[in-house]
Amino acid sequence: MNLFLTILSFISLVFGLWCVICTICNVIFFRAHHKKAKKTTTNGNKKVSVVIPARNEEEHLPRLLDSLLNQDYSNYEVVVIDDQSTDSTWSIIQSYMEKSDKIRGFKNDGNKRLSPYGKINALLNLIPYAEGDILLCTDADTVHSPSSISIGVKYMEEGNLDILSGFPYQGVTTYGGGVVTAAMIFSNVVLPHFFLNPIQFTPFAIGIGQYVMMNKESYMEVGGYGAMPQSVCDDIGIIKHFMRHKKIYGFRNLSEEVSCKMYSDRKSAFRGIERSLTDLFPINVLMVTLLLIAVTLLMLISWTPLFTPLYLMKGENNLLFLALLGWLLTFSSWTLGARETGFWKTVSISGSLSVTAICAMYVHGIYRKITGKGFDWKGRKV
Repeated sequence: MNLFLTILSFISLVFGLWCVICTICNVIFFRAHHKKAKKTTTNGNKKVSVVIPARNEEEHLPRLLDSLLNQDYSNYEVVVIDDQSTDSTWSIIQSYMEKSDKIRGFKNDGNKRLSPYGKINALLNLIPYAEGDILLCTDADTVHSPSSISIGVKYMEEGNLDILSGFPYQGVTTYGGGVVTAAMIFSNVVLPHFFLNPIQFTPFAIGIGQYVMMNKESYMEVGGYGAMPQSVCDDIGIIKHFMRHKKIYGFRNLSEEVSCKMYSDRKSAFRGIERSLTDLFPINVLMVTLLLIAVTLLMLISWTPLFTPLYLMKGENNLLFLALLGWLLTFSSWTLGARETGFWKTVSISGSLSVTAICAMYVHGIYRKITGKGFDWKGRKV
C-alpha cells in the first residue's frame, strides 16, 4: 500500500509540473503569434475560398453566412454545398446567393459518392468548385469574427504554412455539455504545441474541423481528402496526411476568430468527441494496452484527493502533500487553459470531471470501434 501511495504521489506531482510547463508555454506561444498577426498586414493578393458542407443546417447557416459577409478581408468567396438536407438548407443558400455574389451554392444529391464518410464526401464534391488560392474549410454551425479570414491568412504567411488549424471558442448551453466539451482542451494542457509546432512532429498533430485553412496548391499536391487514409475525422486526418508529405502545419488559438455551438448537450458532446478521440491513435493490441494504462493513471490523478484518508491512515503526510500539490498544479493548469479559450468559470474549474469524461469517451469509443458498432453522427453511420 505504501508503494502505491508513493507511486501515486510521484506520478501526480510530475504530471502536474508537466501540465504547468505546457499550459503556460502554450499560452505564451499562442498569444505571441496572435499579437504578431494583429499587428501585421496582408496584401490580400491570395483569394480565399471558404468551403462549407451543410446538412440540415437551417438553424445555424444564416448566422454563419451573415458573419462571412462581414469580413475585413476583401478577396474571398464562399462556396457551400447542401449535403442531402431534408430541411430548408437549400432555400437559405439560394436566398444568400441572391443577396451577395460572394456566395455560390451547390447541391449534393448523393449520386456522386467519393468517400464513405459523409462530410469528407461533401468536401470532395465541393472543393473542385473553389476558385481560391487558399481553402478555409469550416462547419455550418460556426460564426466568424470580421478578422477570421485575414488572421488565418496572416498566420499562413507568417509561418509559411501549408495547413493551419486551431482551437475555436466552444459555446455551450449546459454545464454538463460544457464539462464534456472542455475535454477538447486536453491537448492544450498536456501537449507542448510551442515545441511540437516548430519541429513538425506528426504523431501528436491535431486539428479541429471548425477551422482548417489550406494552401490549395499544397492540397492538390498531396491529393487532398481523396488520397488520405480512411478516417472518420476529416480534420486530424487531413493534417496528418499533409505532414506525411512534408507539408508545414500550424496550430493556433482561434477562440477570438471563430465560435461554435457544435454540441447542444452532454450526450451529443460525448458522441461527437469520442468519435474524434478514437481516431487519434491506431487500434492495435500494443496501442490500446498503453492507452488503457494512461486512462487508469489519468483517473487516479484526477481523483487524488479521494485518497487523502488512506494517506492519513498510513501516516504519509509528506506524500499526501506531494500528491495534492500535483493535483492542484494539474487542474490549475486546466483552469487556465479552459479560461484562455473562453469556457465558463464553472466548467473551467471542473477539470477532474472533464478528464473523467475523456477516459470514458476513449474506452467507450474503442469498444464501439472494436465491436464494429461504429458511430452515428448527424444521421449517418461513420
